[in-house]
Amino acid sequence: MAVGYVDLVRIALIGCLVSLCVTPLMARTARRFAILDHPGGYKAHHTSTPLLGGLAVAAGTVLGVIWFFPPGAMAHVPGLSALALGALLIVAAGLFDDARRLSPQHKFVWQVVAASSAGLCLALLGVRLDLFLHWPALPIIALTALWVVGITNAVNFLDNMDGLCAGLGTVAAFSLALINLRTGELAVAVVAAALGGACLGFLPYNWPQARIFLGDTGSMLIGFLLAALSVAGVYTRGAQIPEIAIFMPLFVLGVPILDSVLVVILRLRAGHAPWVGDRRHISHRLVQRGMHPTAAVATLWAAAGACGLAALLLPTMGAAQAPLLLGLLLCALGVLAAVAGTRGLP
Repeated sequence: MAVGYVDLVRIALIGCLVSLCVTPLMARTARRFAILDHPGGYKAHHTSTPLLGGLAVAAGTVLGVIWFFPPGAMAHVPGLSALALGALLIVAAGLFDDARRLSPQHKFVWQVVAASSAGLCLALLGVRLDLFLHWPALPIIALTALWVVGITNAVNFLDNMDGLCAGLGTVAAFSLALINLRTGELAVAVVAAALGGACLGFLPYNWPQARIFLGDTGSMLIGFLLAALSVAGVYTRGAQIPEIAIFMPLFVLGVPILDSVLVVILRLRAGHAPWVGDRRHISHRLVQRGMHPTAAVATLWAAAGACGLAALLLPTMGAAQAPLLLGLLLCALGVLAAVAGTRGLP
């Protein structure tokens, strides 16, 4: 089944429209069942805000995929069953967390268990990391599960400011859609386009002033799907230097990875547990340096866009240009971290 740029736009539009229409329904449902995020502690919002926005993103993604792959055809698409099973586990875990409001320690353990289970489902059903490593199946399965756990939690960490997680999810998903369309991984491109559209449709309710939050249901789902799609994609096909092209997922997910690494280091340096939320994220530190929250979020969107563009350009680079592009991207991310700084942190 052929997929073109026009098809990706249509899939994204369906995901966007579904999410746009379902989000208000989810907000009312969350209020009815008191599934709310209450202000307090390090949180910046001042009123209780509905969760469950992640279900709208899930609905948009699913219906966008179903529009292109009718249910009868899905069973014949490699990897879709693994994605669906893993996503179902993540959504169930996120809903439990949103409804029960677990303590930080229990929440972290619960999320790691859910992401590990989802990652193992992917790996056991054939969606695994391919790093030119001629290793036995067991280490590759473990690496795949570890990648899924890491990226799922990195994106979940980023759900700390209005519009940030959904916006970065939009940029990263569309980047993966374009990359995999070019390399011929059409199923990955379709799911990524649907996810990007669903995140985009949620944004008007979440930025610049949030009327509903993604909740752990949404941030974990976005993180899991980005991790899974980055594993399911093929990045060496048509690349001038295949050994360098395999790093494209690291480019696409550069901002979440950078933020999670820095915030864990800062928390450990301060003697705090890595899983306990605070205001040490790059977005918070940009605001502490004088940026308006809306501008801080837009800055990180722009950084994610630059990372996605670099990923798109990487396969076209030769032996001389590819290391230069990698160096420029690392320098840009370093500048972002330096601009955020650590001034004023306890």
